[in-house]
Amino acid sequence: MEQLWKKKSVTFLAIIFSGFIFAQNHSDSIKIKQSVIKENPTDSLKAPLNQVGLSQVQSIYSGGISTMSTTSLHYMRKTKNQKLTFIGRVNLKSRVEITSLKYDVEVYAKHGKNHYSFIGASVSDQKLFPNYELFYSFYTNLGKGWELETGTKFLAAENFDLVTPILGITKETDHNRISLRNFISFSQGNTYYSNMLQWRNFFNEKRDNFSVVTGFGNAPDSRNIDLAQDFITNKTFFAGLGYEKNFKPFKISATSVYNKNQYSTGRTFNQYDIYLTLMYDF
Repeated sequence: MEQLWKKKSVTFLAIIFSGFIFAQNHSDSIKIKQSVIKENPTDSLKAPLNQVGLSQVQSIYSGGISTMSTTSLHYMRKTKNQKLTFIGRVNLKSRVEITSLKYDVEVYAKHGKNHYSFIGASVSDQKLFPNYELFYSFYTNLGKGWELETGTKFLAAENFDLVTPILGITKETDHNRISLRNFISFSQGNTYYSNMLQWRNFFNEKRDNFSVVTGFGNAPDSRNIDLAQDFITNKTFFAGLGYEKNFKPFKISATSVYNKNQYSTGRTFNQYDIYLTLMYDF
């Protein structure tokens, strides 16, 4: 019993330590979305129109499962009126001796002051990534800091296809942003539910922030999907810590996420994901 307690304590401390040392989630797209829609209108003529970014995701598994890493390079371009934003991304994933490529194209379009859309598509060489993905979300400003997201995603892989309606709600104040996103995935006649809750705390005028993320289930828009046969049927709980630092024209962020996975066969394993991102505006 004492050895079990020590083992759990070490695991817990490792999670906290990695979270603060490497200090979201799951996605560069959340950071990009914020840079797209949070421009100060009075500074729009001076705001940078271009951005390049580099991110790295490293996944470590228990139970002798091979590690996996994903490196992504993106370029973002805004139109001068700030109404359209175009993003291109190249992703390289490696596991054991296998490497795989995926290409993303995304567009943000503003529709007046209270609405904007996000549309995207991805295609890969089908080795370690989904064959292709299509997604669309519509965002509505409800007033008083509330925002509603409604959308859908289609994902096709060698082992499964997913159709996933998305419903999200965000509340933002001067120093905090809380987002809850819900996914209901339909695959081969079965239904699976997943969600993600994120709290982000801003603590200075540069919008540096600390974040906490948690949730359960396998969200289909994660940039670190593992294409195992039973990916979508796994019962997964995750929790993570992140930190973002702005020193214009650069922005760096780091996040550590712990995943507790349970196969449909009953086998369980731990997964530790580390996300590092560097962005440059010009």
